[in-house]
Amino acid sequence: MPPNTTVESENDHDETQLWKDLSVDSWKNSVRNKDSVFYDLYQDTRRRIIDACGSHSYDVVVEVGCGTGEVIGFLDGTGTDRIGVDINDDFISHCRANYVADGLEFHVADAMKLDEWWAKMGYDKKYKAPLMVCPNNTIMIMPEEIRDTVIEQMRTVAGIEGRIVITYWNGRMFAHGVMGYYKKNSDLCGTFDLTEEHVDWQNKRIETRTSYKSEWPTSEDVCRWMASLHIDVDIVEPEMQETLEIDHIAEVGMGVYLWLKGIAPQDSSIGSARDYYDNKDSQTFYRTVWGDHNTHIGRHDLLDSDPEMKGADLCARLRKAQQIQEDLFMENVNSRYGGAKVRCMDMGCGYGGLLRNMCDHGMIWSAVGVDISGRMIDAAARHSKSYDNIRFLRESYMRTSVSEDSMDLCISTESFLHVGPGNHEAVLREAWRVLRPGGRLIFTDIVSRPDAPPEASVLYERIGLQSFQTVEGYFEVARKLGFGELNFEDHSDNVSVHYGTVLEALEEMWSNGEIDIKEESKDRMVDGLSKWRDLAPSCLQWGIVSMRKLDQTEHSVISRPSSVASLNRLNLK
Repeated sequence: MPPNTTVESENDHDETQLWKDLSVDSWKNSVRNKDSVFYDLYQDTRRRIIDACGSHSYDVVVEVGCGTGEVIGFLDGTGTDRIGVDINDDFISHCRANYVADGLEFHVADAMKLDEWWAKMGYDKKYKAPLMVCPNNTIMIMPEEIRDTVIEQMRTVAGIEGRIVITYWNGRMFAHGVMGYYKKNSDLCGTFDLTEEHVDWQNKRIETRTSYKSEWPTSEDVCRWMASLHIDVDIVEPEMQETLEIDHIAEVGMGVYLWLKGIAPQDSSIGSARDYYDNKDSQTFYRTVWGDHNTHIGRHDLLDSDPEMKGADLCARLRKAQQIQEDLFMENVNSRYGGAKVRCMDMGCGYGGLLRNMCDHGMIWSAVGVDISGRMIDAAARHSKSYDNIRFLRESYMRTSVSEDSMDLCISTESFLHVGPGNHEAVLREAWRVLRPGGRLIFTDIVSRPDAPPEASVLYERIGLQSFQTVEGYFEVARKLGFGELNFEDHSDNVSVHYGTVLEALEEMWSNGEIDIKEESKDRMVDGLSKWRDLAPSCLQWGIVSMRKLDQTEHSVISRPSSVASLNRLNLK
C-alpha cells in the first residue's frame, strides 16, 4: 500500500508528495490479484485480522494507509465497524465510491497526528478497543524519520484494550520481490536497473527512477527496531498459523507480522497491571516462585495439618497452600450448585489453573478465561490444549465479548484490585451482564480494612491506585446493580504469611542462582513483597466474596455500541 498516509507539512518529503499524486489505477489490485507474489500474504493478513476480531472485543478496525481499500474494504467478516485513513484524496474518493457498507468509513487523515484526528472525530468516545492495522509494508514506504511516530500514534489510539498489527515484506524474500513484483509493476513503482544505484541487495532496499523507496526488513531487523523504541517483543516460530497474544514478531511466507499492544494512559492502573504481568522478569518470577499453575494467595493457616509439609521447602509450601485454597474455593462453588456442571467465566484468569482444576473435578460444562495480559493468556492456552471445553481471550474483564446471560458462574482470584474501586461498578456490571438470572459471582480479593491506617497508601500507590476497595464497598456496588445473597468469608491472616513466604523463596532462589531475572527487578520485588508482608495485618483483608444475580435495576445495564454487541457471539451453552 502507498505511504500517502504519512504527513502533510510545510516540508513534505519528495516521495510523500509523489504518493499524493499517484493515480488510483496505479495501486488498485497490485497485491490482491491471484498472480501477485503477495496474494498468499494478503489472504493470510485478512484471515488473521478477521480471526482476531472474532475472538476479542475489538469494536473497530482502523487501517492506517488504506490506499485503494484492498484490505479494509474486504474485511466484512470482522463484525465490527471499519475505518480506512489515507493522505491521498483520490484514494479516499475511490474507496468511498467502491466500498459501501454499514459501519465502513473512509477519511483523509495524517498518520503523524492520528490521536488528534481520532479525538476530533469523537472516536475516542465511541470506540474503546480499536484494532489498528498497517499492512503490506506501508510503514516501510513512509519516510524513515516519521515511522517511529506513526507506530506510537497507532499504539496511542489503540489504547489499553486495543492492539496494533503491522505487516512488513520479508527481507529474506527481497530478491523474489524485486523480480516478481517490482519488475512486473514498473507503472506502479517506477523503472529501475539491477544495479547498486537502484537496488541495495545487502540492506534490502530499492529506489526507482521515480523516487519510489522501500525497505524489506527481516524479523531480526524489526526486533532491533522495536528495541530502539524500548518495546520488548518476542520472535516466534516461523510460519505459525495462530496469532499469539504477546507482543511478537512472526515471519510468514512473504511477510513479517508485528503485533503490539496499545499504549495505556499514564494514569491507568489497568495498563500498569497489564504491563507488569506482560514483563518477562515478572513472568519468570511467577513461574519460578509461585508456579505456572496459578498466582493467587494460599491458605497457609491449614498447612500444619498436612504432615508432609513439615520441613518442606518454601516453594512446596507455597504450592500446597495454593492447592488448599483452590480446593476450598471449589467446595464453596459446589455447595451452591449441588455438584452440577456450570458454564463459567474466569475474570482475570492468569495461567488458567483454577479453570483446569475445576474441569478435572467435573465442575465445568464450558468455560472462558479472560485476562488483559497477553503472556498470561498465551501460557493459559498452552497449558490447556487437552481441554476442549475451555477458551481463553485476551480482553479486559470489564468489557468482554461473552454473550449476555450465557454464564452460570463468574469467578476471579485477586484480580479485581488491579482496576481500583472507581472501576468496580464496571467489573460487577459485566459479571451481571454475562450471568444468567440466578447466576453467581464468587471471587477472592485483597481489600482495605475499614480502619486501615494512612500507611496503607504505600501499598495501593505501588500499583497505581488511589485506594483499595472495602468489603462493604463491594456490597454497596452489588446492591446497586441488583445482586443479592452477599457474603464475605474472611481469611485475612494468610496475606502477610503468603507474601512473607514468597519473599523468602525469592531471596533464597536469587542467592542460589535459581532464578533468571535482572537484579533491579529482584530488588523492586523484594521491596514490594516486604511492604505487603509488613503492612497486611493492619491494612488489609482477604477472603471469598460471593453474590447472586437477582434483580435488574436502572444501573444494571448500560447500552453498548452495536459494533460491540455484534461481537457477543461467544455463547458457551
